[in-house]
Amino acid sequence: MTVTQSKTLEQVLEEGEERFPHITGLYQWSTNWNAGEGPMTLFLDLIGWSANEIGSPLFDLSNVHRTLGYMECDYLGDALKEYADKGESAYIFVENLISAEMRGE
Repeated sequence: MTVTQSKTLEQVLEEGEERFPHITGLYQWSTNWNAGEGPMTLFLDLIGWSANEIGSPLFDLSNVHRTLGYMECDYLGDALKEYADKGESAYIFVENLISAEMRGE
């Protein structure tokens, strides 16, 4: 039986910086918010991760005007373009990122 060691959040981010710099940047910028309130949460809703994994959207759109300024929209736009360009591999990266975050490693 082979045991696979899970990567830490830091390792996932470091590995993602080259291939997914905009998604990584969005994630790092989103650490300025409480869980569920930042632009990364909206990104998770827009790419379908929230619906697939949680069953419903996580971001409260009623307060989007208070949450997202021009910097957040820029980060979000770049991450969405990167996701559109890289598709499934970007989605898998996001899954690995969230998984590492949830493990707290």
